Amino acid sequence: MPAQENRALSNLILLCIEHSYEIDETPDLFPAELLREWKAAQMAEYDRIQRNWPINDDEATEALVASESFNALHAPSTIELVRRVEALRLTAERTRGATRAWAQHWQQLREQTRRSFNMWDDNGDPVYVEPSEMEVQPVREGIRSTLMAARNEIEPAAEAARIELAAVRVTRTPVGPWCDALDRAIIGVVDAASSWTGGFNPDQDVEFNTALADMERSVGDLVRASRGEQVEVPKSPQIMSEPEDVDPLAVHRELLNQARPFHRVNHRPYDPELRERVAEATREAAAIPPTAHFLAIGLDTTAALAVAVAGNATEDEQLELVEQDRQRLPICAAVALLQENIRRSDGQNAPAIAAREGLRRLWSDTDWSSTASWVGNDVNGQSMMWTFTRLTSVMEVHDRLADVVKTAPELLKTLVVFCAGWAERLDSRTWSLTGLNRTYREIPPWFPIEPIKAIAEDILPGEHPLNDIEILEMLLRHALGNPD
Repeated sequence: MPAQENRALSNLILLCIEHSYEIDETPDLFPAELLREWKAAQMAEYDRIQRNWPINDDEATEALVASESFNALHAPSTIELVRRVEALRLTAERTRGATRAWAQHWQQLREQTRRSFNMWDDNGDPVYVEPSEMEVQPVREGIRSTLMAARNEIEPAAEAARIELAAVRVTRTPVGPWCDALDRAIIGVVDAASSWTGGFNPDQDVEFNTALADMERSVGDLVRASRGEQVEVPKSPQIMSEPEDVDPLAVHRELLNQARPFHRVNHRPYDPELRERVAEATREAAAIPPTAHFLAIGLDTTAALAVAVAGNATEDEQLELVEQDRQRLPICAAVALLQENIRRSDGQNAPAIAAREGLRRLWSDTDWSSTASWVGNDVNGQSMMWTFTRLTSVMEVHDRLADVVKTAPELLKTLVVFCAGWAERLDSRTWSLTGLNRTYREIPPWFPIEPIKAIAEDILPGEHPLNDIEILEMLLRHALGNPD
């Protein structure tokens, strides 16, 4: 249609601002025939009112002022926005149930598998078995399919909310920052509803719950700002420059690749210089989380390769290396190296016996009530304590850590972080790593929960009773600086 015809009086229909935007955004829902019917009805109503309800200039001015006021123009669109956002929240929560059901199935499968295998290590402590990949794969496929279905259902509700949000933004420009914040929150809900980071635990759906809470808070702030109340202006997200695709552990990976041949064959001669470099690399590996994604470069693998490089060293040379390893820092690096010396020779030769004695000395001689003893061990702390447990007993480790809590309560946060496990966050479509979380999905049997709970009563709010894991999760968030 030519521009002149488009602006002609015969092509004009009067609409409120928010609904004019809705028609422009979704023209398929408003065909020309329907709009012509509306215009005819408007003209008929105009003729009727003109005949029966004449008004003077003052009355016309009053009507014009009222039509431009907040209550007449902005309030209706804000109310409709609240409805749309609530519809999105309800849709997201309803569709989430199917995904959580699959996660619960995964949890039951895992518990059933763990109960079906009764195995113990050399000290009589239980060894747990995880479900096979063949058993877990259908669960992952189920989670993936429910996430796709949820996104297909949530996106229309999110789109409707964002259209109404555009109307609110136009009718009251000063609330623009709160509109931007809500728009980001809506997108965050869609993204969170399309991914799963809870693993096998349906109760660990943290990011989804956080996204819903953020959206609820954002729409509440927008409504209060619209009323003229004092509301903190939301901060705009920082624009980050595109990161370079650089592997920060590239040097570490390359060093381990040089040592891997020593682990594959038994005839390579001892390389003292390489052995020292790899053993020293355990210091860097101590900061790598012990998760499946980092298994090939983590602390245990680095220690295993260091010991393998010295596989053909003389017994005296290996005894000297054991003593050097015992003195390495952080302590978890020394523990990993000594433990690997024991494992590689089944604990039978002189270096293995010396390594076992070195572990005992580390456990008994370390002042665990000193802050210095914990430095650098927080990432691989739990696996280190499991090694000490196998060396001594569950009760000995438990009792010693309990004494630490009682004699040095200022180490409470350090201990809570140190003993926490790790959980990977994976992309629901590609299963690639997207992040890591510290967590207490299970409490190690050697962990001194009772004395920690006694101290926690003075730290955590006591409005609602918490179970042991909830207490540890709250303490962990406080220790990591994430109390919410």
